[in-house]
Amino acid sequence: MLDNTKFQPGIDPQQVALLLVPGFSMVGFSATVEPMHVANRLAGQRLYKWSILTADGDAAASSSGFEVPATVSIAQCDQTFDLAIVCSGFFNRQTATSKPLANWLRRQARRGCTMGAISTGSEILANAGLLDDHRCTIHWENEESFRENHPAALLTGGIFELSNSRITAAGGIAALDMMLNWIARTNDARLVTAIAEQFIHVPTSTPGKTQRQAKLQSAQRCSPKLAHAIELMMSNVECPLSTDRIADQVRLSRRQMERLFTKHCGKTLQRYYLELRLNHARYLIVQTGMPLLQISIASGFSSQSHFSTRYKDYFNSTPSRDRHCGYA
Repeated sequence: MLDNTKFQPGIDPQQVALLLVPGFSMVGFSATVEPMHVANRLAGQRLYKWSILTADGDAAASSSGFEVPATVSIAQCDQTFDLAIVCSGFFNRQTATSKPLANWLRRQARRGCTMGAISTGSEILANAGLLDDHRCTIHWENEESFRENHPAALLTGGIFELSNSRITAAGGIAALDMMLNWIARTNDARLVTAIAEQFIHVPTSTPGKTQRQAKLQSAQRCSPKLAHAIELMMSNVECPLSTDRIADQVRLSRRQMERLFTKHCGKTLQRYYLELRLNHARYLIVQTGMPLLQISIASGFSSQSHFSTRYKDYFNSTPSRDRHCGYA
């Protein structure tokens, strides 16, 4: 327990709404709740009180199948919260466009509630018009469609973003850093340090680190030049670079570049690039309404027929079948 005179008995706890949508990330949800739980334990009093909300009041199933019981449905909850966080995961178009949910979120925002989101929860906030002119982030897989659908939102690509009235995390463990920074605003740095120590975690105090930087850390450990090459590929999906161009920018010979990918990735550079583009295309097929021709172009293929052939060879499925059925 912390010896901190700032924590006075009888202080009103911060009221937090955790709104779970089907397929939410259990990691993101836990990384949101647990810092508040530990803060209460360390302070020796309830600094934070949370309620679990769902659209219908029933338990919500996470992406991994675990169910979390709800405290109340949004229709039955007229309480005003200090913070409301939409906990999401894999994109759920039906939930993202739910009018009752959007209306509930707008009502909370009008009352002065800080609005938050994890992963694709940012899409839900944006559909409600609550991220226009606000810095925000979303999981890197969803960035392209989010920019297209919500040009007024100030998407940064960061791990997390905080402003006076909006907090968003890209997903997963990023929610922990988002919450630690929010707790620092509502209490003090000593409490945040103590919470982080409980999780054996070194907190990120600023939201400037991008998801791309985090994603490339593994490659960076293998070889900085490998990481540089992969970053070039990720930045040039629609108009793929030639192997010679990548090697030139990384300052290696073509042969050295190929050896680097074979050694650390177990495949040629060309194969790695192709799979990166195909996985990008599959995300767009399942998670957006973009026409297949537009997706083939956005993924760097010269024709839809060439794209379809490559897609079927890699996924053993067709773009139209995955568009119709989705995948897990």
